[in-house]
Amino acid sequence: MDSSAALRSAITSVSVPGAPPRQNAVGAAIGLSFLDSALRLNHVRRVSETLTVTDHRVARRITELDISLAMLDEGQRRAMVLSRDLRRADRRAEDGDQRSDKVWVPVARIARRSTAPVQIWDPTGARLPRLTQNEAGRLLAAGMFRLLRGILDSLPGTTSDSELHLLLHRVPEAEWLLQHAIDILLTERHRPPGPYHPQEAGLVPGQGARHRAIALAVLDKHDDVLAEFFELLDVALDNDLLIVALDPTRDEHVLTYETPLHVTSEEDAGHRVARLLRSSAEGYHLEYRSSISSSIPAYHLVVDAEPGVDIARMYLSTDADVRTAAALRADLLVLAQRLENERRAPTGRSSSKILELQMQTTLRTLADLVRRRRWEAAQAGVSVPVRRMTVSSELGHVAVSGQGTAAPDGTVDSSILRLPAVSPDRLRAAAEELFAEELYADVALENDPSPSRAHASWHGRSAVGAAAGAPVEIRAGMLLRDTTAAGPRRVCQYALLVAVVGFLFAVFLAGDPWPFGADSRARLGAIADAGAVISVLLLVPGFLYTRLGLADRRSISGRLRALPRAVANVCIGVIAVVAGAVASGLSGGWVQLAFAMMVAIPLAAAALLLYRRRPASDTAELVRLGAPHWLDGAGTARVRADARFFSVLGGGR
Repeated sequence: MDSSAALRSAITSVSVPGAPPRQNAVGAAIGLSFLDSALRLNHVRRVSETLTVTDHRVARRITELDISLAMLDEGQRRAMVLSRDLRRADRRAEDGDQRSDKVWVPVARIARRSTAPVQIWDPTGARLPRLTQNEAGRLLAAGMFRLLRGILDSLPGTTSDSELHLLLHRVPEAEWLLQHAIDILLTERHRPPGPYHPQEAGLVPGQGARHRAIALAVLDKHDDVLAEFFELLDVALDNDLLIVALDPTRDEHVLTYETPLHVTSEEDAGHRVARLLRSSAEGYHLEYRSSISSSIPAYHLVVDAEPGVDIARMYLSTDADVRTAAALRADLLVLAQRLENERRAPTGRSSSKILELQMQTTLRTLADLVRRRRWEAAQAGVSVPVRRMTVSSELGHVAVSGQGTAAPDGTVDSSILRLPAVSPDRLRAAAEELFAEELYADVALENDPSPSRAHASWHGRSAVGAAAGAPVEIRAGMLLRDTTAAGPRRVCQYALLVAVVGFLFAVFLAGDPWPFGADSRARLGAIADAGAVISVLLLVPGFLYTRLGLADRRSISGRLRALPRAVANVCIGVIAVVAGAVASGLSGGWVQLAFAMMVAIPLAAAALLLYRRRPASDTAELVRLGAPHWLDGAGTARVRADARFFSVLGGGR
């Protein structure tokens, strides 16, 4: 349920107040400033996240923020000063008896779906005071109502009998009901399930129903005008603001806090087994998604794995250019139609000149987008395939090359509209290429030499059409491998040893160098001391099995070594079958078959352990992990992650 429906449901669910809810202008100003600061986060210089992955679908995330109070704007500073009167946090100064007042500053917002407590520490390890969500909700409720009241006041053309005029000037109960509904939504931190309308026979709408109808009618009639207000209300309903007390005498602060990660639900058992075998052969695929404010200048992601597990590949991608790409696509489609019309029926020199200037501006933006993608690939140490970004690259080259065409009189015509590469069809092809090949997504690769740690960085930039504080979606993919191969190698040796033990036992019991012939069948059916044979069969391989040191199946190492564990268990099972055949006194043919299985099955399992599939190229492997398609020219399909963690803010794009 979106915030518009939630507000309407709250209006129909709460009673009409007999007096206006207690709110004041100072609290409203502080609440709106807190929401603005939490959206833009212009005072956050850098965000660093550290993911520590140990067990399957279990990860720990620690976030570090670099805060600069000097980067707050004038309105945020004023709210910071007003917050002193909200709650005073006085303490003795270290150098005397003076008291220093702390101010409340929003530093982050987290999805409200999480109920885990969040504690924030400074570099010394001391916990910082946090504003409770109830107090923050009351401030936000006051601010959101004042904002709604201001929007409704600014609407022109309200007649004396209109619902808006009645709500603002003649029926205060309707305004109180609207104010009370917003306050309930933001302080109780719940979205209503839906309106409840019990029907009573023989009753007609009364005064309270009239007040409720006026408030609902105003929202319904001005729904388009209030679209941006409801977007802000979505953010306020879906997120908790982390507002901490900071010392205003210092501009720079470093804060650390830990928040839980959400994880996708497990798939059905059949897919789980197939993915388990694939992880053991190809590696463990981990995916992480999050969202930050576009105003944050730098984001850093660090991933730590358990000892013995190496992070073979890692990428970081954002959609920071998605608005640029969307605007560019729309411009290219419009210019393609105008160019087609111009070539079919020229409209004159002035119209052609306007089209020329618009074409230059659009193609320069396209060239800059393509350039950034190529430079990012070069920085990452990979090359963009020639079959990717072909049309966009050619049109971008037109904008930056400065080439022209030769006129009949020998002069040079520098108009790009005359160039063969600029055509309506190619403009439309470039527009489709922007999203088909994900040119809006940038990429950064890991650059940490440590085997069990990898990191990647993203540096923000202003994007065309991006509002201040607009969300930037982050997507990261990692491939974890057991590169030491100690587990598979030991299990392979164990399987070979089981096969050798089985063959030697069959040779000694049959008294024949080849115990699987017809002559050996009778002797295998008449074993003199079956108990001793069974004891040795179970003792030696069983002791060696305990020395394999197989990892816990719930850990990442256990997932990577799932196939070796299965091979070792199969070997134990085959030994148990042979022991059962010997103990039961079966005929020689069945015992011979059991020993043949003890030789053949471990050998086949050992051969299976030697198989390791590898993608054709590094770029193909990255695309399999979820990197943008413009990195790979072979059309590589993406694979589903073994574990997918996400921390997406509510009320996002």
